[in-house]
Amino acid sequence: MKSLALVAFLFFGMTVFCFTSTFVSWEMPELEEYKGLLERLVGKPVTGTYRLIIASSTGEFMELSGLGYWFIAAAEDSTIFVQPLSLVPNVTQTVAHEMCHLFLRQYRLPYWLEEGIVCCVTGEWIGRKELILDRVESLDYSGMDFMTYRSYSFSCWVEVSKILRERTFGELVVALGEGVDEQVE
Repeated sequence: MKSLALVAFLFFGMTVFCFTSTFVSWEMPELEEYKGLLERLVGKPVTGTYRLIIASSTGEFMELSGLGYWFIAAAEDSTIFVQPLSLVPNVTQTVAHEMCHLFLRQYRLPYWLEEGIVCCVTGEWIGRKELILDRVESLDYSGMDFMTYRSYSFSCWVEVSKILRERTFGELVVALGEGVDEQVE
């Protein structure tokens, strides 16, 4: 009877969640350029291995990540959630984006600053235009719709690009971070 219950549970799990799971690391050759840019920015070696979950459907992505259908990917703890690959225009850049978020979380930066730094590293907004939102540092991104969040991300990138011309990463961590366990250059 116990084995029948286990088989039923596993079958139910397979029909509800059909995602693919693997691991990604900063040591992967595809991520070398992004890793180098992030290392130059933070002034220290970038390491980390993360679980990558690729959803089999948008509904499954929403269930696993807790986010809306318009997000391409998300990162939580040491896990990256990605929409089905047919919906992801640049898988390597998307994974690098989420890995940057996970690496930068140790500095406890405000989200607008973290998003802007991540977008500087991945270069995803270069050559593109979106509406620029005023006072991006005071906006709450959590309830934004697709188009507003795109503008938010773009605005973070524009603002952080300006700031990084005048201040170092270490200065930003000291001025805006909520604490970090190690010394930042």
